[in-house]
Amino acid sequence: MRTIVLAVTVGVAVAGCASDAPGSDGQPPPPDDTFAAEGLYVDMATKELAPDAIALAPRYPLWSDGAVKQRWLRLPAGGTIDTSNMDHWRLPAGTKLYKEFVVGGKRVETRVVEITAGEPRFAVYAWLPDESDALAVPDGASDVNGTAHDIPGVDQCSLCHRSEPGTTLGVSAIQLAAETPLAQLPLAARLSDAPDRTFAIPGDATARAALGVLHANCGHCHTEDGIAPMQHLRVLASDADRALADIAPYATTVGVALTNWRDDRFALRIAPGDPDASAIYYRMSQRGSAAQMPPLATEVAYTDGMAAVRAWIAALP
Repeated sequence: MRTIVLAVTVGVAVAGCASDAPGSDGQPPPPDDTFAAEGLYVDMATKELAPDAIALAPRYPLWSDGAVKQRWLRLPAGGTIDTSNMDHWRLPAGTKLYKEFVVGGKRVETRVVEITAGEPRFAVYAWLPDESDALAVPDGASDVNGTAHDIPGVDQCSLCHRSEPGTTLGVSAIQLAAETPLAQLPLAARLSDAPDRTFAIPGDATARAALGVLHANCGHCHTEDGIAPMQHLRVLASDADRALADIAPYATTVGVALTNWRDDRFALRIAPGDPDASAIYYRMSQRGSAAQMPPLATEVAYTDGMAAVRAWIAALP
């Protein structure tokens, strides 16, 4: 009965999850077709976490159409996160990261990134309606368990993650130590370097809120090594010691003419003082068209994020 319910819920994606063959992107298959094998929960019935699971809470979360998310990190025994380059943290081989999505009070998806000695392993799981376990859906799934939540295929994961040398996006100084000194974080003992300072985005509260939204939702593609490097929206730890006007997310957007994307209604990426004349703000509001930004994994505009960006643009001289 469970198989019938799941097949109806997540469609044909489930049909491929029992295969031992590598995915279309050449990655090895997950260690098992069930999420239980990933080791986050030592008891699937009670959802008791593994004792080595470290909860993570990025300061600027990625918008996922209102889904509630929880994140955990599990490091190998004795493993240390290399933070010698504060802009690009590197996790040791054997590290697993988990991101769980809850919609309407029910688990619908959990994503896994495993750091290996070679290419990282990505896996996506759709939860069964009774939440007893989740099944691998390497090709993704739509409208999971009767919700509007869609799961991307593993081939899409690298589109965002490949821009970061260390693979991970939310495990960084800007995301974890924007307000709390790095040395005071729960995982500080597992960092190779943990200075007793914060790494806040420069500018006032309005600027920080807006640039944090752009960093989390746009910076993984709009960065030097991303798939859309024409503008840089990722904030680096080293930016914390610079003037706002000197950091790339400001210098490559404010008063800068459009290049790759064109629309006769807009001339600038960000028009100082005029959100409605700013292409970035407009594209954040769009869904279901070529103008939509971000182009993947969202069907609902991020109104709170738009409000933060609008307030910042309106305040620009």
